[in-house]
Amino acid sequence: MRVTPDDEVYRVNTVWLGPSGLTFPWTARYIAYAAWLVMFLLILLVEAVTPLSVNIPPVWEICLATLATYGLMGFIDHERPAKAVWQTFVSDLTAPRAGRAHKYRLQPKVRVRDKRTSARARRASS
Repeated sequence: MRVTPDDEVYRVNTVWLGPSGLTFPWTARYIAYAAWLVMFLLILLVEAVTPLSVNIPPVWEICLATLATYGLMGFIDHERPAKAVWQTFVSDLTAPRAGRAHKYRLQPKVRVRDKRTSARARRASS
């Protein structure tokens, strides 16, 4: 069950509907426009690095950026700003996992010999 906030400040949705008299047919928050631009530029960067071609106009790139932004904006709201979502994403990726092999080797506190000879064999050889 989703509870609506009681505070009037949170009921205000910071959106830009377009110039007065000529509004857009959609409502998007300000962060959505910036996220779309970043997604679009990242997709173009990936296509520039890989041997893919970009058509003019970049229809598929615009569609992919729009879908990615729509998915990302599902995680971002007034209770979870974009910075908190990014920090959660990074901390989830870098968190230690159970059963993961260590990247370093600890030195044992006792000396281990390579040859396992018994004390009798050492006495007998000397």
